Amino acid sequence: MIKISRPLGLFSTAVFLYLVLETPANIAMADKLNTDNSDFVDGAITIDAENLVELYRSTQDIALIDSRLSEDRVHGYIEMSHNLPASETDCAALAQLVGDKDRPVVFYDNGKISHDSMIATTIAVLCGYNRLFWFSGGFTEWEDKDYPFVIE
Repeated sequence: MIKISRPLGLFSTAVFLYLVLETPANIAMADKLNTDNSDFVDGAITIDAENLVELYRSTQDIALIDSRLSEDRVHGYIEMSHNLPASETDCAALAQLVGDKDRPVVFYDNGKISHDSMIATTIAVLCGYNRLFWFSGGFTEWEDKDYPFVIE
């Protein structure tokens, strides 16, 4: 598996996927990542902190994935989230962590300053997951709304 390093921007990631890993899925992913619309992931529902709370209350078996690097979690993370950095997200990792492709999955990162969860959500779409949610405001919004979080 080739991992994408974090310093690549969205455009660089798209070019990398297209030129170096030229497969139909990666070409599609490159096209999806090479957009100016940073508030939308085709195939996923964009949610905010309140929507995430409602989703937790209404759904028993949700997979919450923190797409940040593990060292970002020392500053806090949403309880019950699993760390799977965007650079390590692929179909095999998602299958191991999420399992059922019909299970609701929420991706988040640091929020508007980061695109890690957007990339991870796009990968999940391409892997065939059906109930995807992108918490675009991420941990920053969660913390700003004074929702509880874990610091270890």
